[in-house]
Amino acid sequence: MKNFYIVFFSLVISVAAAQDGEFHLDKVYKISKNGTIDLSSSDANVFITGSLRPDAHVKIDRKVTVKGLYSGQSEFTVEVTPTDEGLRIREHQNSFNTGFVSYYREDYRIEIEAPEGVSLTIRGDDGDYFIKNINGAISMSMDDADAEFTDCKGNQFSFRIDDGDIRMDKAKGSLEVDGDDADIEIRNAAFTSIRADIDDGDLIIETSLANNGEYNFRAQDGLVSLDITSGGGEFDIRHDDGHVSTQGSFKTSYESEDHKKLTLANGTAKVNVRGDDARVRLSARN
Repeated sequence: MKNFYIVFFSLVISVAAAQDGEFHLDKVYKISKNGTIDLSSSDANVFITGSLRPDAHVKIDRKVTVKGLYSGQSEFTVEVTPTDEGLRIREHQNSFNTGFVSYYREDYRIEIEAPEGVSLTIRGDDGDYFIKNINGAISMSMDDADAEFTDCKGNQFSFRIDDGDIRMDKAKGSLEVDGDDADIEIRNAAFTSIRADIDDGDLIIETSLANNGEYNFRAQDGLVSLDITSGGGEFDIRHDDGHVSTQGSFKTSYESEDHKKLTLANGTAKVNVRGDDARVRLSARN
């Protein structure tokens, strides 16, 4: 019995310690002014800013502190690979721990400054994304992450979100959204086409309507709110157990229990909304 206590005490002493891991990268890479940054990251706060610089400055800082009764190892690296006129950024993590972890803290920040004309392809798991002054196409696939866009002047936006929020202060061109439990708010936009499919969340868009533009919305639950700043056209709304409200100079051309058709002068856009339990709110300023 005495020997057992001695062995157990020695084991605890060997593993009851804090483990700190740090990774730092601060480099400048060549990139075309219209190249593409392809980024995949997890649990990071990401800041991407467009500027007049001719290259890309990538700065990554990550620190992990772990405490508890455990043993194991953890490896973390980030690989930045030049591609045809762009950059491919991939993180690689490999960890193995056994025992009890009582404290875990990760401080992880990615900062990228690149030419304002670049495009972005982003895959993110957790974390927050702050994107400013990027004028190329933007494609994002996120799981439990939030994104905020400021002064991005591109004309092609594509978002796939499992759980998170998106905020934009302006946009134009085409928009594609595939959302699960997501809230999306876009202001001061001039979209020429929209395809949005959301399960549970609020989709709030302030935009003008382009002549002959097509705008298609499909929602299971939540809110579809379309604030039309200019333009007009035909609106076809079908729903099971939703509610449709309008504000402005809409005219009703057909209405039944689950189907409503509206027209708005000064345009030839086609707007289609398909909803189950979703609320639909339309407003027009003209």
